[in-house]
Amino acid sequence: MKPNGDFRPQKTIGRPFSFEGPGLHTGKRCHVTVSPLPAGSGIQFFRTDLRARIPLSPDQVTSTARGTTLSGEKNAMIHTVEHFLAAVHGFEIDNLKIEMDSEEMPILDGSAVSFCQGFQKAGLVLQDEPVAPLRVTEPIELRFGDVYLRAEPAEGLFLEVATSFPYPGLENQRRTFRLEEGSFERDLAPARTFCFEEEIEQLRKQGLIKGGGLDCALVIGKKGVVNGPFRFEDEIVRHKTLDLLGDLMLLNRPLWAKITVKKAGHRYHVELAKAILKKFGGQASPPAPAPRKEEPMLDILEIQKILPHRYPFLLVDRILELEPNKRVVGIKNVTANEPFFQGHFPGHPVMPGVLVIEAMAQVGGVALLVNKDGKSGKIMYLAGIDDARFRKPVMPGDQVRFEVEILTQREKVAKVRGKAFVDGKVAVEAVITCFMVDISEEKKEK
Repeated sequence: MKPNGDFRPQKTIGRPFSFEGPGLHTGKRCHVTVSPLPAGSGIQFFRTDLRARIPLSPDQVTSTARGTTLSGEKNAMIHTVEHFLAAVHGFEIDNLKIEMDSEEMPILDGSAVSFCQGFQKAGLVLQDEPVAPLRVTEPIELRFGDVYLRAEPAEGLFLEVATSFPYPGLENQRRTFRLEEGSFERDLAPARTFCFEEEIEQLRKQGLIKGGGLDCALVIGKKGVVNGPFRFEDEIVRHKTLDLLGDLMLLNRPLWAKITVKKAGHRYHVELAKAILKKFGGQASPPAPAPRKEEPMLDILEIQKILPHRYPFLLVDRILELEPNKRVVGIKNVTANEPFFQGHFPGHPVMPGVLVIEAMAQVGGVALLVNKDGKSGKIMYLAGIDDARFRKPVMPGDQVRFEVEILTQREKVAKVRGKAFVDGKVAVEAVITCFMVDISEEKKEK
């Protein structure tokens, strides 16, 4: 798709990739899986150990102590996300799912090089929907003592960063950066995080840098770099520019502006992002595509080749989207003729919540059981239900849309997360564990 004016095609990655390592401040080891998402999804963080979603927004930042911390559902937090987000911003990626099994993004070598390598290996994919930049249309300025930040109109994203530290060669550094193809990997990604030798003991007393070491950060003393050499002569200001780029990704949308900052850090970057979002965040989104009828990917006859269920217990009418072993979207049309309405409840028909869960599991079963021939030789048993929430009753005449993602699948056991929507609102949600066996094996056992 060609850009339409300011619009450009949205972008995701071609396939998932993973990495792991200890966090800089907590020292806790974290495994991270980065996966593609459909157009319009945005950047989404998940704590898989807590089954919690963490939205990406400057309003979700709860701490900027030596890094950027986000919080979300169930009070879940993720720390030190700025280097990873800088790489997302640098590659202009719009839709990603980032799953973390602990609270802090791995520090790796203190730069964004490893994240770039992951994105390059996964490949970048242009999507069929446009995205409009968030445009700064008039100047705004923020001052906090000797800290200065300014955003002004520009065609694209330009960063001008100035730093000053009382160390030889670091008194006054300035860097101008323009976000364009290849510029991030070349100019910013290799620049490592840093600290000053005299700070180390105090940081440890504050419970920080538990995972720090000379292999993941530059340490600078009065006589120069303790673990040098620099990768760039101005590596310090380049890394501060990288931090700024990552914090601006909190907007979860491309930004067109010239940003100038002097002596700023994460706290002030977040304040600038909030100011931009408040003043310019109401701009029009890309024009919606023309409405189109959702044609079934699988009709009822094809569903019956996969699922063993039959009347009155087949609770899926259509499959609209299907990524085997990853994600599936299905439809159940609820009519007044459903047999369960005879007793649940006379004069006030409500679809039993357990049957909504059953329908959700059947939709998930399509993604788990389908094979290359569009058939299945397996049967699926319900093994557990967690975090079930019933938010809205399902009534005759409702069309229930089930969106189910596969969380884990190991041999015969799988776990899925599903949501049931009625009129665009969540009616039921749950995490379902299921057990799968070959039908032939089941018959032999009997």
